[in-house]
Amino acid sequence: MSLSLFRSEKYVGIDIGHSSVAMAQVEPSGNTLRILHLGKAPVPPDTVADGVVVDPDAMGYAIRDLMRELGISATMANVAVAGPAVVVRTVKMPVMSEDALRKSIRFEAGRYVPSSIEESYIDFEIVGESDDGQMSVLIVASPRDMVESKVRAVQSAGLDVENVEVEAFAQFRALVEADDLSDFESHTVALVDVGGEATEVTVVDHGAFSLTRSIPIGGTALTDALRNYFKMNVDEAESGKRSLDLTELIKSGPQENPPLRVIQPIVDELVREIRRSLNYFQSQQNEAGQPAQVTHLMFSGGGALLKGFPEYICHRLNMTPVVPNLFENPRFVYAGHEPPADAGAYAVAIGLAMRRAGKAVVAA
Repeated sequence: MSLSLFRSEKYVGIDIGHSSVAMAQVEPSGNTLRILHLGKAPVPPDTVADGVVVDPDAMGYAIRDLMRELGISATMANVAVAGPAVVVRTVKMPVMSEDALRKSIRFEAGRYVPSSIEESYIDFEIVGESDDGQMSVLIVASPRDMVESKVRAVQSAGLDVENVEVEAFAQFRALVEADDLSDFESHTVALVDVGGEATEVTVVDHGAFSLTRSIPIGGTALTDALRNYFKMNVDEAESGKRSLDLTELIKSGPQENPPLRVIQPIVDELVREIRRSLNYFQSQQNEAGQPAQVTHLMFSGGGALLKGFPEYICHRLNMTPVVPNLFENPRFVYAGHEPPADAGAYAVAIGLAMRRAGKAVVAA
């Protein structure tokens, strides 16, 4: 994607999570992108459940308050969806016209969508053709209530929604497509976005989305484990979690560090689920006669900021961790005094603000 294709406008991306909402406003400037405003705020309790905004008015107020705090003035925004009910799947289908594909895609999607097709938004993109009369089609599906709840929340804040897409697309746009200094777009990488309630694992094979899976383990599970075991309040448990260093588990184990002993089983379960996802991808590639090996895990999200977290995960998986810093990319110019230290927590919001055209969207 070329940043020079942007219109001379300011774009807003809103990343609505279970425990926080992050916002970014960007403006194209030549071949760079100026990040004008960037910030996040906590989400009111019980506002989001399973990716659905159950209280759009409360979320709208939180968004509006954050816009006021950041000094953002806008009329349009892009948002994203993620979670176990969101399907991203590349499938093989006979070569046909786009019109014919549009008529048959709902039937094909029904093989993969866990919820009712009538209650889902379905979109697709043709990503390539082969010599055997088959073509690769990227299918994207999301429950209507998830999409529409986020749209209502943004509208409650006084904004219109321009695009709704999958979080992984925005993440890839910000971390990989916009980075001219890396060659990850020509490799097979797994994006690991660690949120509060879930971890989204997305395998991208030479720029093509091959697998997206939501694992119901995130940073909140670690906080809750510490809170319950040590009888702490949430703030104490969160502070204690942030003081831990998971590289100690690589060196000597958790025996001399009770908090690490408490959270290690949860982190190890996440490792097992990530391994299952990668093994599934590789088995599918082998069956298709297109073997591929994931070489790097690219981490983002607030949960990945825990010291030693990426290193421990990759040590267990015998892989190389990548924790990109968006603000080390010369194509991003931060307009404020100093960029936030937790840059990875803003990858989705920045990627959403960058969106103009490209990957398939859930709804527009």
